[in-house]
Amino acid sequence: MIRIFSVLILLISNSFADIQIRKQNDLFCYDGDTCYVIYEGKKDKVRLLDLDTPEISNPKCEKEYILGIEAREYINQLISEGKRIEFETEYNRDFFGRILSYIIVDGENVSKLMVSHSLGVLYDKNNKKDWCE
Repeated sequence: MIRIFSVLILLISNSFADIQIRKQNDLFCYDGDTCYVIYEGKKDKVRLLDLDTPEISNPKCEKEYILGIEAREYINQLISEGKRIEFETEYNRDFFGRILSYIIVDGENVSKLMVSHSLGVLYDKNNKKDWCE
């Protein structure tokens, strides 16, 4: 029993990362699912887990671009008003080299908040949402 408890404590202590949010061009997040951070003393990026938001850099239509800006404004406001910002990660990286992580602001999972406010959808790499519909 003590052994299981010790493993749980170790897993919990490793799940909240030593990552710090940072600003770039007055933004904490480039879009709704990519944020700027400092990790191991270097500038880096985090890709939010379980979240897909409209594209800003290569939108398929004007509607997607506008929705992407709305998602970016919302997540940046959440972070700027947050008192406690945590990153829950295993330090895996995506194809673009971004750290895959959950962001927790004042105890709330940002990915879930974005989905609940219709600013994103649950990420499914095999079924990308068409934001132009």
